[in-house]
Amino acid sequence: MNMKKLGIFMTALLSMGFVACTENFDATVGPQSYTAESPLAASDVSVSTVGSPVTINLADYINEEEGTSSPIPFGTVSVTEGAMPANTVLRAEVEVAREADFGTSVILDADIIPSDGLDSNEYGLIAVDASKLQADYFEYITKNPATVTLYSHVILYTVTGGDAEAIIGKPGENYFAENKVTFTPLNKLTIAPAYYIVGGPNDWQSSAIERTIKFQHSEEDVYVDPVFTVTFDAAAGDTWFAIGDDQACDAIAAGDWSQLYGIVGGDNEAKEGKIARRSEMGGDNSFCVKGAKKIRVTIDMMEQTFTVEAVNIAESYYLVGGNGSWSSDKSQKFSHSDKDVFEDPIFSYVLTGGSDMWFAFGDAEALDAIDAGDWKQLFGTTGASEDLKGTFDRRYNLDGDHSFHVDGSAKFYRFTINALDMTYEITPLNFDPYIYFIGATDGWTNAEQKLALTDESGIYTGFLYCADPNGWGNEFKFQKVAGDWGTEINTGHMTGGITGDFADGGGNFKATAGEGVYFVTLDMGKMSINAVKVDKMGIIGGFNDWAADFEMTWNATDFCYEATGAGVTDGGWKFRINAGWDINLGGTTDNLVANGDNLTVVGATIKLYPTRKGKDNIYCTVE
Repeated sequence: MNMKKLGIFMTALLSMGFVACTENFDATVGPQSYTAESPLAASDVSVSTVGSPVTINLADYINEEEGTSSPIPFGTVSVTEGAMPANTVLRAEVEVAREADFGTSVILDADIIPSDGLDSNEYGLIAVDASKLQADYFEYITKNPATVTLYSHVILYTVTGGDAEAIIGKPGENYFAENKVTFTPLNKLTIAPAYYIVGGPNDWQSSAIERTIKFQHSEEDVYVDPVFTVTFDAAAGDTWFAIGDDQACDAIAAGDWSQLYGIVGGDNEAKEGKIARRSEMGGDNSFCVKGAKKIRVTIDMMEQTFTVEAVNIAESYYLVGGNGSWSSDKSQKFSHSDKDVFEDPIFSYVLTGGSDMWFAFGDAEALDAIDAGDWKQLFGTTGASEDLKGTFDRRYNLDGDHSFHVDGSAKFYRFTINALDMTYEITPLNFDPYIYFIGATDGWTNAEQKLALTDESGIYTGFLYCADPNGWGNEFKFQKVAGDWGTEINTGHMTGGITGDFADGGGNFKATAGEGVYFVTLDMGKMSINAVKVDKMGIIGGFNDWAADFEMTWNATDFCYEATGAGVTDGGWKFRINAGWDINLGGTTDNLVANGDNLTVVGATIKLYPTRKGKDNIYCTVE
């Protein structure tokens, strides 16, 4: 329910001495019945909008310099002669909204101004104070000062004996003078949809024109969420910069630098304060940060304030709580790629689900502080503990510990942090049994080769044949559902790193060791991938005294390795790659698994089908 409405209705309830209500509520109009229906019938009341304005520009009604405000008419009311009960007067309210269904609205007390010598019992102008409309519109509907269509209607009451109030007609049914007008609030503050860093690590002129360093913003209306944030590379030495919107950047192209925002007061190295356009301050008042690698700037354009901070990213982060203990133990370490932390600020940790869990995280400094009894160095969410995504900060900047919380309903949870933007996301994980390969090998049309889930924490393994028969580049992607690009997994998802014989091909994975079969480990919990090129697929066992590999040949047409004359015996044998035991296959011929038991099938002609193409298992045939 609209809070303004609720306050009005509760006031009416209390004035009538009611202590309970069992009626239904409507989110648009409040309680369906909270006071007796008036003895004055709705048919005896007439409200007209004739003479009311079709446009309302509050600048025409409010004089800020003189501090005066004029009434705005929303209609005129008249009562059938003799119908008004004794000792009774009219009272009016005007409800206004930006939507025709009045989903978000505000109810304003209105004055009934007598006209033509008649008293308000008989005839009057229904008017709302302009300053009250201005204040309540911004508080309860929106802070956006844009011109809009404003919908309104009148609600009428009778008041008998000074306090016995009754609505005329039935609540939610009898509205009077329904109308719409073009409405312009009075507000000098305009928030732009986008802001940019001008200067900084870039040339001042080019950075204004190209606008490459853009502030981030939520999906909310800028008047609902006026906070913008950006993190950018510092310049060598001291970093000087200003802030501009599109208006300011366009002005620079014409030689006008006065529309940029700077620091009110002119303290260039201030870490927080007020901002204003240069034209208002009479100087450039630029920002300056010394000796930083990265700089984070946050602006609140409703309050016209800023904060500036040098960004430092730790080499490692650790989970506290969750599946482990609330202590300084550093065993729950976040995963990270092998890149520099400023190049790749993404860290992740996978928690086992199944139970209700609370946790926080910290760098080495924060965990060391725990030993001294200081828990405020840990990081917590700036929002609600149950939020699965948002921003984080040190506890000493928050109003409590703000620990993270999951209910344990998922098998696993991936907790990912961006240490540069200070954002996080918690992803419940319930892994599918297979992930499918699609790429140049099959002309990007068939997703038949696949990796299998071999560990419930999200680890998929298997063999993939990577080739480039059409000259498109030996590249590929994965799909969670075969043929469904909405389930695509590309290199941009691999926040935990790409290692071994695969590389980032600009969104596609690239097989850097050329055409051939690769053994792949894809960790969907840590979002990392590793590949090992199979240079040699061999058979080893009792038939050759476990001393040397009987080498197999790849058949690209049938997607299998072949060997003739191997002569394997029931004394036991296995497959292994690159003449080592790190990756070997055993088990049964119809279901070969890593490190499986020795095979005992006897034969001389062997075919190994490793890519799971057309079948869910790795298997072999022996003749």
